[in-house]
Amino acid sequence: MPSINMTPDPRSGAHPGLGILPTGHLMSARLDQPSTDSRAATNPIFNDNPFKLGLFCHNASVIQMSTAPEKYSPTWPRSLEIARLVDTIGLEVIVSFAGWRGAYPDDPKHCSHREYEPFTWAAAMAAVSKYPAIIGTFHAQLTHPAFVAKAASTIDHITGGRAGLNVVAGSSRLAFAQFGQTIEDHDTRYEHSDEFLAVMKKFWSAEEEFDFDGRFMKVRHGISEPKPIQSPHPAIINAGVSERGRRFAARHADIALTHLRGGEDEWREIIAAYKMLAAGEYQRPVQVWTHGYVVVGDTEAEANDYLSYYAERHADKRWVDAWIAELGENAPTLRPDQLVHMSRNWAAGGGQSLVGTPGMIVDKMTKLSRAGLNGMLMTALEPELMLSRMHTTVVPLMEQAGLRRPHVMPQVA
Repeated sequence: MPSINMTPDPRSGAHPGLGILPTGHLMSARLDQPSTDSRAATNPIFNDNPFKLGLFCHNASVIQMSTAPEKYSPTWPRSLEIARLVDTIGLEVIVSFAGWRGAYPDDPKHCSHREYEPFTWAAAMAAVSKYPAIIGTFHAQLTHPAFVAKAASTIDHITGGRAGLNVVAGSSRLAFAQFGQTIEDHDTRYEHSDEFLAVMKKFWSAEEEFDFDGRFMKVRHGISEPKPIQSPHPAIINAGVSERGRRFAARHADIALTHLRGGEDEWREIIAAYKMLAAGEYQRPVQVWTHGYVVVGDTEAEANDYLSYYAERHADKRWVDAWIAELGENAPTLRPDQLVHMSRNWAAGGGQSLVGTPGMIVDKMTKLSRAGLNGMLMTALEPELMLSRMHTTVVPLMEQAGLRRPHVMPQVA
């Protein structure tokens, strides 16, 4: 289960337990007790790094809503290079995206539609990588647990126990329309997802055939073999940010992916709410991660100029506006300055801004870690360039700051 005792104490800002640990050994620390989670032996999501790192959405063109010509577009050769770099650096996870199409109609050639199917891409990335957890993303309402249980188990066997799932309760009307479906209301989506996970876990655990008659799905003579390598099941991620969403994540997820606004005090409150809910109501730990865009420069001015170049001068305003509307943001009620900030944030990549010199980026990561955050999923306009710079300049400073330990590639038989 998630590492908690390596998380900073919010009362003191200190990092307990930051001694140097044996390299090459995956460990998992839990709230006030040693780990009993067998997944720590194979899945780096459960390792002992206080601040974990991953990549987000690089099977798709959805992140960085920019018209800059060097903007990332997924190809298989680029995916191979990303897998190589992630292995080299020792990032904990690669998370796919499931959008199925871009955010607005009437422009079928727009780059936002370009996306590799998440499970196929995840399985391929699983086969060519050696270290990170590989996460398949899916909408609970657009598939069936019989398929997802089998797909996740397949990836778990390909990776030797590094598979995971990103459960999306559903938010895109256009994506659902492409499947001939209308999106459910907010509470119904989570009830549907609750039932989905119950049935999927049954497929992973049942040794005999089973039937299921539920509100949203039915199963007759259900069985799934082989079972996943990870026990009790592959890692689960969920990005529930509403009150209902937070409860869903606290109940089911190993990683709750959330948005963080404001400063350290607000971060601490948001993060603690997830962890306290999971520990208090569901008697389980949960990691809390966020996502953000990364621009590493030799100087602050260089990094900010590059951000301005792609997120302001080359912002794809139509795409940003459609995305905000699709997310249900109440943009008309925002002040003009708030709307400008939101638009630039999504053009830049969304989430937290990690922009500046390596030292500035590590300083912000330290503050996030001090607030209790366990990790970040990163995006970049040019992810290969970002990863190369992270490897040579940022990660060594993270190690010096006690946020990560040196990475040693595990030996694969």
